[in-house]
Amino acid sequence: MLNNKQLEDTPDILDSTESKIEQKNGSDSFLHRIKKKTITLSSKTKEKYDAFMGKISPGTTILKKRYLRYSVSFILIGFVIYFYILFEKYRHFEFAIIFINSQISVNLLVPLALVFALIALFYLTWDDSFFRKYRSPGLYMVLLTAIFYTLIYSGIDEHLFKLSIAEWLTKMTGSATAGLANLFGLNVLSANWDENIGMTLLTFNSPNGTKSIGVDARCSGIHSLTIFLAIFLLMLFEARKRLKWNYRTALVALIGIVGTYVVNLIRVLIIVVIFYFKDWSIAGPIHDYLGYAFLILWVPIFWLFILPIGEKKKPKKQEETPSSEIIEKED
Repeated sequence: MLNNKQLEDTPDILDSTESKIEQKNGSDSFLHRIKKKTITLSSKTKEKYDAFMGKISPGTTILKKRYLRYSVSFILIGFVIYFYILFEKYRHFEFAIIFINSQISVNLLVPLALVFALIALFYLTWDDSFFRKYRSPGLYMVLLTAIFYTLIYSGIDEHLFKLSIAEWLTKMTGSATAGLANLFGLNVLSANWDENIGMTLLTFNSPNGTKSIGVDARCSGIHSLTIFLAIFLLMLFEARKRLKWNYRTALVALIGIVGTYVVNLIRVLIIVVIFYFKDWSIAGPIHDYLGYAFLILWVPIFWLFILPIGEKKKPKKQEETPSSEIIEKED
């Protein structure tokens, strides 16, 4: 039973309820109008996009032709290699001779190479089932090149070479190179650290007489280790959701750092072997190109084969039991 006060309050409650219902209906109607307009706008946008794609579709179809993509991309990659060779040849000059009696600023060679490399990478992997999976390592190679030359242009590498860790790496690289050279049959007479010039001097008795070669901070691996660590941090950020953050990630990092140093050590050893049998006129140019070439090969190998060690294992899909087998089991 309701008392008099509750009876008096009943009309107010009903009015309040009705107003709330009206507000809700109005709100629903407003949201419905917005949704309808959004769908209409989306539909119109799609129609315009389809019309635009219809106009350019014939050209897109031609551009997607595999033989055209491969041809153009590999020509661009050829230009990238050509610009790199020019840079190493003329890096201490203001201008480089390009093509026939034409000159270009040395400072433009690397930016041009990076632009050509990006165009080649995206065009090569455009709607391509085989090369598409190599887009990420390709981008890391372009990034590696950008960091490599940023260190050179900015002069940061000169500061790296003065660090105490660079000196320690130089001593270790010199000793390791001497040990490996002896192991491969090269007659190394001495490997001494010279504090005044900051390098390890290797002296050996070669077929062409007694020779000496210096292993300085540029051969220590500090340069490649710095570049690798910068790229490795970006790799970790990109793969942060796929990685299992435990000892496996630490193992991946350790393999990457040690692998980068070993790659540099192999480079130094190759240069020493060439110098042992020939002379610096042959070993010198190889010294200029080999470091970058080895590093640009190592980074994709690391991304494709080493980094997955730290990734989470994908759950195996349970094989569905055929219905006929289930019936047989029930029987």
